[in-house]
Amino acid sequence: MPKNQKLTKVIAGRTIKAVTTESGSVLVLFDDQSSMKIKTVGAAAVSPGSKVKSVHEAKAKFRIEFEEGSSATFCLADPGSSVAVRDKNNAVEYLG
Repeated sequence: MPKNQKLTKVIAGRTIKAVTTESGSVLVLFDDQSSMKIKTVGAAAVSPGSKVKSVHEAKAKFRIEFEEGSSATFCLADPGSSVAVRDKNNAVEYLG
């Protein structure tokens, strides 16, 4: 699965503080108070305390790899427009 270079540059090195799963989406809160909302089909387990290493994406498959070697895989609801990252002031850092 190819690396999503743009998104990896935005969130690599951030540590997950909390994860909220809702119907059709996952909200990831980072320790720098930024957030990432992923529109999904189904759910995936993401552990708080994990530090993001890279992000890989191929059509509807979306995988976050963590520095300790684990990963979380999601099925995107709408490939190409299912991920939004916002900084602590709610300004958009990434849409895709």
